[in-house]
Amino acid sequence: MAIPDITGSTIPRHREVEADSRDCRCRLTKADRLGIERFLSFANNSSVPYSQLLLDILHQKLQVAVAIEDAAPSDVATFGSYISCVVDEKDIECGVLSYGLVARAGEIPIHSLLGATLIGMSAGQRTKLLSEDSTTRSLVVTQVGTPFAV
Repeated sequence: MAIPDITGSTIPRHREVEADSRDCRCRLTKADRLGIERFLSFANNSSVPYSQLLLDILHQKLQVAVAIEDAAPSDVATFGSYISCVVDEKDIECGVLSYGLVARAGEIPIHSLLGATLIGMSAGQRTKLLSEDSTTRSLVVTQVGTPFAV
């Protein structure tokens, strides 16, 4: 199955992601959708071996996400948002959600499983954080804001 992207071309779809993606109530802005599509296109044409699980999560987001037509609500995790979350009710992760292909201190890049899971989620939402070894951990978004408001 192919997923139409914002430009009208299609992105090949891989397998179904077995997390709570349907329960996630993911919402994406046009800019976030375009950013994900560009990353997937880059990953498809790159010699960098990106995780298939990561790519599948992003493909799934494009398929199930509700479109945000205007400005994103302040509680939705978009690129450039400061995000704070709790993993397994004990580990706090926080940073700015980024498109960056190089992981930098203070950023949560889209090319990480955490970043791919967080994009489009809202403060207070819970989901499963998948890992490459097939384990799952709980994830709760505790805060979404601007980088300078923290």
